[in-house]
Amino acid sequence: MPAYKVKISRRIFTYPDTGFGVFKVTLDGSRESRVIVGNLFSLSEGDWLLIEGEESDHPRYGPQIKVSRFELIPPGDDEGVAKYLSSGRFKGIGKKTAQKIVAHFGAQTFAVLENMPERLGEIAGLKKTVIAGIKKSVRDNRVLRDLTVKLTQFGIGSETVFKIFREFGDLALALVESNPYLLIERVRGVGFKIADTIARAMGIVKSDGQRVRAGIMYVLDQSEFQHGDLYIEQDELLKKCSWLLDIADSDVFAALEKMIERAELCRQEIPEKCIVKPHNDLIERQSARRLFELSQGFGADRELAVNFESVFEKLALELTAEQKKAVLAAVKNRLTIISGGPGTGKTTIIRAIIEILRANRKTILIAAPTGRAAKRIEESSFYQASTIHRLLKVNPESGQFVHNARNPLPTDAIIVDEFSMVDSSILYSLLQALAADTQLIIIGDKDQLPSVGSGNVLRDMIQSDYFPTIYLSRNFRQNQDSLIVENAFRVNSGEALLFPPYSPELDFVFLPVQNETQVLEKVEGIVRYYQAEYPFNSTALQILMPMYRGDAGIDRINQLVQERFNPEPLLLKREKIAFKRQDKVMQTKNDYDKQVFNGDLGIIEGYDARNKLLAVNYDGARVEYGADELDELVLSYAVSVHKAQGSEYDVVVLGLLPSHARMLSRELFYTAITRARKKLILLSDEKTVARACANSQPTLRKTLLPLRLREAFSKTAVL
Repeated sequence: MPAYKVKISRRIFTYPDTGFGVFKVTLDGSRESRVIVGNLFSLSEGDWLLIEGEESDHPRYGPQIKVSRFELIPPGDDEGVAKYLSSGRFKGIGKKTAQKIVAHFGAQTFAVLENMPERLGEIAGLKKTVIAGIKKSVRDNRVLRDLTVKLTQFGIGSETVFKIFREFGDLALALVESNPYLLIERVRGVGFKIADTIARAMGIVKSDGQRVRAGIMYVLDQSEFQHGDLYIEQDELLKKCSWLLDIADSDVFAALEKMIERAELCRQEIPEKCIVKPHNDLIERQSARRLFELSQGFGADRELAVNFESVFEKLALELTAEQKKAVLAAVKNRLTIISGGPGTGKTTIIRAIIEILRANRKTILIAAPTGRAAKRIEESSFYQASTIHRLLKVNPESGQFVHNARNPLPTDAIIVDEFSMVDSSILYSLLQALAADTQLIIIGDKDQLPSVGSGNVLRDMIQSDYFPTIYLSRNFRQNQDSLIVENAFRVNSGEALLFPPYSPELDFVFLPVQNETQVLEKVEGIVRYYQAEYPFNSTALQILMPMYRGDAGIDRINQLVQERFNPEPLLLKREKIAFKRQDKVMQTKNDYDKQVFNGDLGIIEGYDARNKLLAVNYDGARVEYGADELDELVLSYAVSVHKAQGSEYDVVVLGLLPSHARMLSRELFYTAITRARKKLILLSDEKTVARACANSQPTLRKTLLPLRLREAFSKTAVL
């Protein structure tokens, strides 16, 4: 790899929190200027470097040298050394302090700072706190430099290097060298493949116990977080781990046995041998027990003081016999499931349930998995609602929910909407927080995609046939003019969709497209057309696509909308994502400290360059993100159908293309259509639409809840 000796002439761009930098340099012995980029932390104008790197031609910024490794060449004269020390890279050293240090140590200054920093005490007037700060800066710079040199050769980016350094400090390099697999558990952004690359370079053998354990956990995590499974068959686990680690099945089996002996994993017979994490085993056992207890409470003979008909009359609610049956079941039973699609009157049913319970002086809490879903219920029911996370409240110190078995929610009844989005972990937490006599009323659409998180809660509960369940069919009287509702039901039943000639009054518009280029053109035209009513960053207009990659994928559309419609200057850039003020963004992880959760939509307000904080507004709540937290945010002009679950938007633009074939299913198409409140604009072609309608793939996830429910209801299990 080519090596160069260069002098930094100008700083073009630096991001101190990640170490990434762009500098203009001059080559030694030449007047030629070049641009260098890379993990160039702690550099200043005037510094001499010895760099190694490859030359490249950036399509936007032109020729540059991508630095893979660099060494600082210390200044050779006293003035240069003093200037170097006071450049800001060493906390506590200003111009005067730097001159004192150089005057005292002369040519030995760098040797003293690196190897004998305690000698700084020889300088009169230098405070102990300043000396301590200098020592720490020198130590941190050395550790970070060595860590960067060690890890960047394995393709590990500067942000990840900084995260490792912040997590482990002085011990970072030693821990990385002794057990790189520890990074998987402690550093966000480091997965098995990165840790394994480091470990193999460090000479850790294929069959090392730490490596095999990490490989087993990686396969289990992949199964859970990518496929929603809560267990994996032992034979499948051995096969996948053997292939991943390139070792014999017997070596994997030996490590697996040790993990089971240490209770790191559990083995279950269901009926074949299966492996499950202890936490997942616990939550499904406990959830089944609590659901059984709920099913035993109340019943059809429960007496209420207020007559149902009088409440319906007061509200002027005209309920069908089916809807009335659902309301009566909900208020009579301790646990009720109500399942129905769009246009079946779920909103009316929720209002009726609330009024009957209130008339009988019962306290009520209403919740949904996402903030947008909770807001929608609140607007339609005229009753306060919140997310399940906010309902349970998080203790910021422990990270645990405040409401639990020891501190249940103080209410008589809880209504949870959009229950298809509830995963196994949230089900467990919710059930734990129910008091002895609290009613649970579940409302959801069994035909939607399952939860993003693991488990198949709503389907498992319905299919168990242990709980009172009311299925709502389509209410033709209320929805005869809605093509969104009509086509949603047609998708669900596998029928051909209706595509009448365009008119402005239609709430379902089909715009034929044949390729990605046409999709991009249509998207740009639609966003421009709606600008007056829905600005480009409106949370009421949403573009949905099945995939992130591709010429018309989510990533490309986000980039297109930002470039064409957001005139604000660039605030900061993080890997492939650039953020501007007024950008619409989405939170991608639950962050209990910030009280923002996966799927929440916000608008970027600005960037505090001094404190390196990005501010996002979530429906009036201002949330700040540090540099190491930016991976929680993505642009959200376009999002996946999964991410849109539980939300409704006035206008939905949905793209389905032949290139999405492996993702297309009736369940995904149905879920996407039912996100639209006022208008659905479908960009597709008739063959692709027909393929999506015909391809019914109800998600079959590996969960233990059905088995645990059978055990609980047969009273044969010891729970």
